Amino acid sequence: MSSRGRGRWVVSPVALAVVPVGIGLVGNLATGTVEVQVWWWAPATWVLTGVLVVVAVAAQVVRSRAVPPSREAAMRGAVGELRRRVREQWEHEAVLRGVRQPVPLRVRWSSTGRPVAGARPVVLDEQESTWQDLPLEGDVTQIVEKFRGLPHRQLVVLGEAGAGKSVLAMLLTLGLIEQSAADDPVPVLLPATSWDPREESVRRFTARRLAEDYPMPPGLPEGRHLMDLLMSEGRLLPVLDGLDELPAESQERALRKLDEFAATGRPLVVTCRPREFQRAVDAGRRVVSRAAVVEIMPVDVEQVIAFLSHPEPFRHRWEPVFTHLRDAPDGPLARVLSTALTVSLARTAYTSAETDPTALTRLGGRDAVTAALMDTFVTSVHDPDRPVPPDGRPPRRHTSAAARRWLGSLALHLRLVGRTELVWWQLSPDLYTFDAETIRVRVVTVIAAVVGAGVTAAAGAMPGGAAAFSVAAALAAAGAGLLRPLWPHAYPLHAPASYSPVRRSRVLALRAGFGVAPGLLTGVIIGEPLVGAAGALVVGLLTLVVPFLPSRTGPRSTTPRATLNANHRATAVAAAQHGGTAALVFAASAAALAPAAIPWTAVTAAAVYGWFAACGAGLSTWIDYKITHVRLAAKGRLPWRLWAFLEDQHQRQTLRQSGTAWQFRHALLQHHLTATPYAEHLYACARQGDAGALALVADRLVEEGRLEEAVVMLGAWADHGASGTAASAGLKLARLLAEHGRVEQLRARADAGDAHAWSILAYLLERQGRIEEAVTVLRPHAARGAAPQLARLLARQDGAQEAIDLLHAHPDQDPHWAGTLAELLARQGRTEELRDRTAGDRLARLLAEQGRVEELRTRATAGDPDAAVRLAGQSSVEDALTLLRPHADLGERTAGDRLARLLAEQGRVEELRTRATAGDPHATHHLARLLARQGRPEDAVALLLPHAVPAERSVETHAVLPLLSRLLTMAGREEEALTMLVAHAHLGDPVAVRLLADREPRPEEA
Repeated sequence: MSSRGRGRWVVSPVALAVVPVGIGLVGNLATGTVEVQVWWWAPATWVLTGVLVVVAVAAQVVRSRAVPPSREAAMRGAVGELRRRVREQWEHEAVLRGVRQPVPLRVRWSSTGRPVAGARPVVLDEQESTWQDLPLEGDVTQIVEKFRGLPHRQLVVLGEAGAGKSVLAMLLTLGLIEQSAADDPVPVLLPATSWDPREESVRRFTARRLAEDYPMPPGLPEGRHLMDLLMSEGRLLPVLDGLDELPAESQERALRKLDEFAATGRPLVVTCRPREFQRAVDAGRRVVSRAAVVEIMPVDVEQVIAFLSHPEPFRHRWEPVFTHLRDAPDGPLARVLSTALTVSLARTAYTSAETDPTALTRLGGRDAVTAALMDTFVTSVHDPDRPVPPDGRPPRRHTSAAARRWLGSLALHLRLVGRTELVWWQLSPDLYTFDAETIRVRVVTVIAAVVGAGVTAAAGAMPGGAAAFSVAAALAAAGAGLLRPLWPHAYPLHAPASYSPVRRSRVLALRAGFGVAPGLLTGVIIGEPLVGAAGALVVGLLTLVVPFLPSRTGPRSTTPRATLNANHRATAVAAAQHGGTAALVFAASAAALAPAAIPWTAVTAAAVYGWFAACGAGLSTWIDYKITHVRLAAKGRLPWRLWAFLEDQHQRQTLRQSGTAWQFRHALLQHHLTATPYAEHLYACARQGDAGALALVADRLVEEGRLEEAVVMLGAWADHGASGTAASAGLKLARLLAEHGRVEQLRARADAGDAHAWSILAYLLERQGRIEEAVTVLRPHAARGAAPQLARLLARQDGAQEAIDLLHAHPDQDPHWAGTLAELLARQGRTEELRDRTAGDRLARLLAEQGRVEELRTRATAGDPDAAVRLAGQSSVEDALTLLRPHADLGERTAGDRLARLLAEQGRVEELRTRATAGDPHATHHLARLLARQGRPEDAVALLLPHAVPAERSVETHAVLPLLSRLLTMAGREEEALTMLVAHAHLGDPVAVRLLADREPRPEEA
């Protein structure tokens, strides 16, 4: 973008790559260092050298003569092109969604009454007044005019689910473009769901998404730097839709980043649901200071009637519905049709003469009306008699049942990955399976075996084995992400959410490894290790100094299909560059060391290096996608022609396009379509041995009154072996039998040796006061882990010595055994035996009960955390805190929990917060409890969420789940609580499974 380089002689990467090869060839001919006894070697070498020289000179001339446009011209060109592309995209979406035809639904909005906005004089630069006295208000047709009237051009739009936030944002974007002057900033509508405010500012996020979604055509500069520059100069107006779709723990940080961006004076528009925005404001104690905050009002009955009265010739079909709405303005149907989304869906759903909108008036509940509306909409848009769209392309023929099944799988995928944007490279391999990684390994093994068999047939077992290993190694390295830093501009982009570059030392190491490893494998395949080593050394040096071709491999249009083409283009470019270079280098090495093997060497080197480069540049990603796609298509879960189906659904309005990604028309439709596939997914995973899915399916069966099926299913897995799944199924089955009073079945399983059965049966008998029977149940299993439980029962019968003798007779490494023995010894006052067994907590408790404070102090000083905890209980608050802090700082769980509890009791919030910030899970837990008691549940949730990551299976995580689940439910975030628990349950977390089992099922879950 600068003219500084004009006239400078900058070395071309192509010239740098080919000149050394040409010099080597000419040097060999001139000196005769290596004699090649084939007639064609000399003429072929001269021809190849000539071609290389021409390529190098041409590349150098083209590079040196290129005159970059001036900075201002480049900026104007980019702004003009971006304005055109944004307008085309959203005009097309507006036509597909019918938001302007036949008449727009005149949704009204007004200044919000919630305490989430700056004062009116601050926002509007006017005299003292309030939003209540002079609200900012209007309808959807006035949004552009009102926005232009804001002095700072900053606006936040709040609205409930389906209220019309996205449509309002789209109409604002189009209106600003259609009425724009040359110097006005270009409004760019972007979904906020892909923003990670922990990694990116608003400016960086907008620049990244624009670089991905709106690549510039040849002749204009492209990339994040350009978009970042446009943002910094105020030439873009980000319209961020769906702040509420960010994870709850990120929303407060996002609001802070938005306020920081707005403080620079740049224009900004944000949409969000009211509750989520209120929560972010409360948690962060800040607002977007100079932004007007308006809230979309519910659609009233007369607005619904006015909208559904068009087209006029078909108004009579809706008259009974209109009468019902006027007679019951607060009824279920009126409440459902109180949002722009549902009213729009209703008109589309009941367009066909085969449908009857009066059926809606006969449904009794809100959920029933919503389900019927969604189902009729999906069926209606797949009506075979549906009119041909305006562009004249006939719609593809899909039955509504097939389309519903395929859409359901896509909705389930988005639920599993926790996103709302559908992009092909993120297609979840876990759909309807618990063993995705094994499937991938099997497919890679088959591919490698086929290649290896082919090479074996042509060249022998050793080359075949090396070829198979090369195929598998490249896919494994690419799958692990080892090769992607070498092609950061390939597609999909490497680490798109981060602007922190990979360290140069690591990149150089990866380059060297990429240059050498395939070369050594090439040597094994061709049976010439020396040639392979020589070629690997040269290619390794070249990869260190020659830039990898950056090439314009990104999407060339703003469509989802363009991202697939970009992936193929990046793969082809990488394979051609590195395969071609390796072929030349290895041909030269073979000419010097093994002339007879030149053709075979060149072809093999090109294939091996090209394969590694292609996998690293994106081929591995495409293979993973195809593995999942083919598996699901073979089972009827997805169509074989997936891209054609997605584009067809876009035309039918079940999907919408957002940049280069697809989204469901609305999250409500996505959630509705997920219900049945999610149940099928659970059943499929349960059949494959997923412990969490087994528990959830068993609960569903019980809720449906199918207890016997649940018992049979769990019994089959409980008797399956000694796996973790068998243990989880056995525990679930034993609990289920106990809960439903099936004592005889429980006793039969206990007699058969089921540890969970005899343990729970004994516990059940104990609760009923039948101690002797419980002892009888446990005695045969004393040597198999029942000793601690049996010992406790014997102790209750005044048989403490017998219990101690029993434990001595059946030693075990289980902590329950050691704990029970220590407890019994402590009750007997046998201090010396406790001291011999280093039973810290029991010994400390016994010493405390006996008043032996000095011995406690001595043990605490020597570093015994249990002694410190017991001593703290007999000390003043300050002394207790002093005793506990060193042990808590060392990570001692008991001391940490006692310290956090004491700080909470004393109301020392700042110290608790400091310890929580430093990573103390106990401080986090007790601070969250304290905040909840103070009426700040949202703050407590924000504090706990980072400690509930499913991948981090820790005791602290298990302790957090019950509290966090309860707080989320109290805050009305039941869907979020359910999603969190399901994620943990899928990993086999027993706490999550128990919490799910204890949940009261909602209608849609049942």
